[in-house]
Amino acid sequence: MKKFLILPLLALTLAGCDTINTVERANPEMTPDYVATKKVTTDPSLADIVSVEDVIQSTVSGNLLKIQVELKNKTNSYHRFLYRFQWFDKDGMQVTTAAPPWRTSQVEGRETVYVSGVSPSPNAADFRLELLDSMGPQDSSGSSNPKARAPGK
Repeated sequence: MKKFLILPLLALTLAGCDTINTVERANPEMTPDYVATKKVTTDPSLADIVSVEDVIQSTVSGNLLKIQVELKNKTNSYHRFLYRFQWFDKDGMQVTTAAPPWRTSQVEGRETVYVSGVSPSPNAADFRLELLDSMGPQDSSGSSNPKARAPGK
């Protein structure tokens, strides 16, 4: 009989270990401007691990486009990844000629993180977020250089 009582108690205890304490306003004042996630490119190995939950946009400093992306780790394991934003004008031309640098982020198992970027120019009207697994296997050349493994390269 004790086994039947211990198992549910153990399950409740373990489930409690996965919760995160959060605090937020009772009446949120935010009105996010959601963006379609079609514009997100994901490394195939990372797609099974991290999902894009929401993408919102705003303007900062008067006329610079700011994008914030909510990413959720679908696994129970810690994961590290690289990301970068590409910016485009209203005609679809890339705003900057130099490739933007890859930035590192990490997420614990089942947690959510936010990555954001601000356009370098007021001419930016659109964006593309690129995500790259930084913990996955190396490419066929053995390189761990993200530029060598970048999607479409």
